[in-house]
Formats: sequence, C-alpha cells, structure tokens
Amino acid sequence: MTHPDTLPGRLLEAFARDGASPRLTWYGADGERTELSGRVLANWVTKAANLLVEEADAEPGTTVVLDLPVHWRTLVWALASWTTGARVVLPDEELDEVDVVVTTDPGTAPGAEGADLVLAVALPALAMSWDGPELPNEVIDAAAELMSYGDQLGYVSEPEDDDVALVGAGLEATFGELADWARGTLELGRPSGPDEDDDEPEPVRALVSPRDLAGLLEQALAVWRAGGSLVLAEPGTDGGVLDRIAAEERVDLRW
Repeated sequence: MTHPDTLPGRLLEAFARDGASPRLTWYGADGERTELSGRVLANWVTKAANLLVEEADAEPGTTVVLDLPVHWRTLVWALASWTTGARVVLPDEELDEVDVVVTTDPGTAPGAEGADLVLAVALPALAMSWDGPELPNEVIDAAAELMSYGDQLGYVSEPEDDDVALVGAGLEATFGELADWARGTLELGRPSGPDEDDDEPEPVRALVSPRDLAGLLEQALAVWRAGGSLVLAEPGTDGGVLDRIAAEERVDLRW
C-alpha cells in the first residue's frame, strides 16, 4: 500500500509500473556507473521502507536523519522514509529526539547516540554488507539486512497533508507542500506542442550534480514529478567529464 495522494506515493506507484527504462543513473567520481530502472528503484525503496517499519515502527512523526552524501542510495532512503510517512531530517539540524539515523559513519553520525535505530550504509554499488570498521552490536548493517526484506510493501501509515516531510537547510516542508517545493526553479520539459498544458511538460532526461542534500532532493523530485529520468553525478565531477556524461547519456538538460 502506498500513499497515492502524496508525491512520494505517486512516484513509487509510477516507478513500480515502469519497464526497463532508467529512472536513476549514478556516476561516481571514481568512474562507477549505476543504472536503476523505475521497477528496480521501486524494489529498493520498498525493501527499505519495510525495514524501517519492521525495525523502527516508522510512521508519521518518526524522525529519520539522513547522514549520507549526495548519492543514489540517499534517494532510496529518502523515498523509503517518506513511504512510511516519516519525516526526513538533514544532518545539519539539531534535534532533541531522533528515531532513526541512516549513515555512512555510525561512529560520529548526528543523533546516533540517542536514536532507536542506526543503519550503516555501504555506498559501493556491489556492496552486499558493511565495508567499514566493525560495527557496534546496536548498529544494523543496512546493506546486508535490506536484501532480506520483501519487494511488496507491507502496511504503512498514511501521512496527513500537514505532517512534516522534510526538515533542513533552513526549510520545513509538509507532505502537502512537497510537490510545490520540488517544482523549485527548474523549467522542466521540452515543448511538446503549442496546445500542451504548461503544467504537464514532456518528460526529460536531466543531468544534475547538486552540492548538498537539499538540492539533491529538490532536483530528483522535480525531475521525477515530471515523469523524467535523473542522471546524477557526484559533486565535484570535472566539467569535461560532465560534458562527456551529458553526451553519452543523451540528456535533454543540465541543472
């Protein structure tokens, strides 16, 4: 069960209906390239949402701190958190109470000390388990645990429009505001005809390389909201490399 009245719910349903066309393509600075179709992306998000519900009773009001870099896995955990109705909090925020921390550095992650659940995320595409220092007993190896969860979404609680979905970078957006916030300043869409509705642009393939998590979430939601495909390059990628990626991926725009 998803939340078809929320932007994340509509996206997850759309991804699940997709075929093999890519919705998310990642380029790491080390040359790593990872491509996920909509259906595969939906599977990742569903597994992560099921884990959050099972391990942390995630629901509206649950606080999930994303202590992750700009990366394709960050988008999976953000969408999974929203699928459960939880609020995503960026790591620059100071909070009195933290329920879940998703991190690449469980030893220093903000809020990890008092969180009910700490998930250690390995970033390499082929990582099947945590690839860092030995984890404390209370920290869950997200890479290993994730694969044990089902591809069918279990029960999740539906958020209200005024439930907070995102906190950080000087903003607070509710589930009802996510769609408008995600539209941002991006003029999406290639003109598809003089009589087409300006609010329904033709889907595009967009290359982005945001500097921070707020930019990542805004750009990804904006592209996906318009039915598009996201090509995500790690921050700091050389301009010449970005030119090559844009040509090879046949992107319609660069943000």
